[in-house]
Amino acid sequence: MGERNEAESLEIEEVSIKLEKLPKKLDGFRIVHLSDIHHSPLTDLGHIESAIGIANQLAPEMFVLTGDYVSHEKEYVDPVAEVLGRLESEYGSYACLGNHDHWTDPDLVTERLEAHGIRVLVNSGFRFTAREVSFWLCGVDDHMVKRTDLKAALTGSFPDEMKMLLAHNPVIVRQAARLGVDVMFSGHTHGGQVKIRDKDKDRKPLKRRRLTSGLHRRKETQIYITRGIGTVVLPVRYQCPPEISLIELRAA
Repeated sequence: MGERNEAESLEIEEVSIKLEKLPKKLDGFRIVHLSDIHHSPLTDLGHIESAIGIANQLAPEMFVLTGDYVSHEKEYVDPVAEVLGRLESEYGSYACLGNHDHWTDPDLVTERLEAHGIRVLVNSGFRFTAREVSFWLCGVDDHMVKRTDLKAALTGSFPDEMKMLLAHNPVIVRQAARLGVDVMFSGHTHGGQVKIRDKDKDRKPLKRRRLTSGLHRRKETQIYITRGIGTVVLPVRYQCPPEISLIELRAA
């Protein structure tokens, strides 16, 4: 793996997503997506601070965060929330919870993120307004701990408006497609964290392939899955560097 541990690196992935229901005035709207921060003995604050510094330099209009801010220990919650609170954008930062947040202390994670200016969406949503137009922005609680309620998150949305979903676990994309979500952002997979290339597997149809990273579509729903920032189990990544995702929304 070379002299430098890949887990200590950071890559920017630039992604353009065309959306039929995106209001024309929001064409070119820029979002930075961060996930799986995993502040713990395996992912130190310096690495996270570097990611936040780069994310701010990208100057997005909005940040979305999709869970697992810590791994297991409560003492890591406030430090990572404080660093994430340094994210600066015109329209703010929005988050959902992941399974590790539940395994640590979901109420504490939520309280500390919100104390540092990050709005946490737990099976809830609202009409997000920018450039004099709007779309429905919502987030669900984690699937692995059986707390996901997508219908509740979509309550209040209009049938014809664009719907954006923050969901830690990408497995709920099937339900999102059934319920009319246009675009969702997820993490959880770490992109595999240690990845051995399998070209034949990459050629398998979507239904037979586990979604681990990148942009995918299921029916009319598009999903972007980030490789995330931190690590779990071992502080190692291979052919799967940490990711800061720069998303540009385009009106189709």
